[in-house]
Amino acid sequence: MQINDLKNRRLMIWGLGREGQDILRFLRRRQLDDNVIIYNDKETPVSNEFGAYPSFYGGNVTELLNKVDVVIKSPGVSLYRPEIIEAKKRGILFTSSTDLCLSEIRLNQPRCKIIAITGSKGKSTSVSALHYMMQAQGYDVGLGGNIGRPLIELVDEPHNFIVAEVSSYQAADLSVSPHIAMFTNMFFVHSVWHQSHENYCRDKLHLIAHQQPGDICFVNARNPELQKYIRDYPDKNIVNYDIPEAFHAEGKHLLFRDREILSINDLKICGDHNLDNLAGVFSIMEYLKMDIKQAARDLQNFEPLPHRLQKVAVKHGITFINDSISTAPEAAIGAMKSFDDDMVLISGGEENVQDYTDYASYIETHPKVKAVFALFQCGPRIAEAIRKHVTRSDFVLVEGGSLEDAVKSASEILKNQQGGLVLFSPTSPSFGIYKNFMERGKHFIDIVNKLDV
Repeated sequence: MQINDLKNRRLMIWGLGREGQDILRFLRRRQLDDNVIIYNDKETPVSNEFGAYPSFYGGNVTELLNKVDVVIKSPGVSLYRPEIIEAKKRGILFTSSTDLCLSEIRLNQPRCKIIAITGSKGKSTSVSALHYMMQAQGYDVGLGGNIGRPLIELVDEPHNFIVAEVSSYQAADLSVSPHIAMFTNMFFVHSVWHQSHENYCRDKLHLIAHQQPGDICFVNARNPELQKYIRDYPDKNIVNYDIPEAFHAEGKHLLFRDREILSINDLKICGDHNLDNLAGVFSIMEYLKMDIKQAARDLQNFEPLPHRLQKVAVKHGITFINDSISTAPEAAIGAMKSFDDDMVLISGGEENVQDYTDYASYIETHPKVKAVFALFQCGPRIAEAIRKHVTRSDFVLVEGGSLEDAVKSASEILKNQQGGLVLFSPTSPSFGIYKNFMERGKHFIDIVNKLDV
């Protein structure tokens, strides 16, 4: 949907969070806010800045939908809600800040190329690293989406490139696609919003549904779920990475064919799995004819993002790692693979109906993992999988308790073993327990900083 399509329409902003506020400010600047109402599912205080707009909350959304023409929906509002499905049948149009931004730039800024990266894990690091290396080479590039600034803020800025992190929520109902797309991987996550794993996969891949001739999509060849669902788009320009003929990871090295590009040991980024993500990022840079050797040198100065295998502290020989961004068992497996130390793992979060079989099997075959603390809502399912698959006599499983108790007890276990690593890699989302993974990670950091080992 184009922004001009909003003229003389009755509009609803559904969800006045950060993205909702930014789209409302944008509409006000464009003088498109004459007929706007605000709706939140829960009672939410509306600041004085938006006090002039009629504001509603609670159970009257169906009634309100009958009074509007277009709904600009926040990402957290699932498109599978029955009220939305019925409203669409009645001809009510739904769009989003992301959709409006991509549509506007593709229509009115032909010199600007949109590069969008998505995936179950690794998209924030990939987007940040790509943006960093492009800027270091002097390219005019904006950063937005789930990281950096809201995309709608970039509409009026004349960049040559926009690098965007796009979630499955944002991709699910786009009416336009980016010029360049990249998929890092696909795991089992977000089942509540999407209602099923299949919906989740198809919604994420919808990012490329509207790609045009001349557009391109880079896909991780080593991820089975991506390879399975990308077959739905035989007419798109799909290019695999992480194959021997292109950029690919081998051990701790990123190679282009048989030529080494960089080693993970030379970077500040932790985690061998990040080499898979960088294989995709460097594929984009090669496609754009950028200087790969210079990019590899520049990347050595790139600072990793917080809450992603973040080293918090080293106390009496015990290293504390904050991997709060981990929202899938596969992410925790990748985190465990990133370290050679003896370690104690702290996992658990919101129940998300995930399969912990591979997670438990990895622990069984890797004796460096000395113990697991299984916490919060999905703690019992984690513990169940571990009891079923982990039989090592020297292994310790602790189910339940607080994060504070887990950090303290994990430290005691490693202290008795002359040091090691406490890895906080939750494997599950944080909603219902914390506001987001950042709040969860900060809680872990606060506990570690106060800990007297």
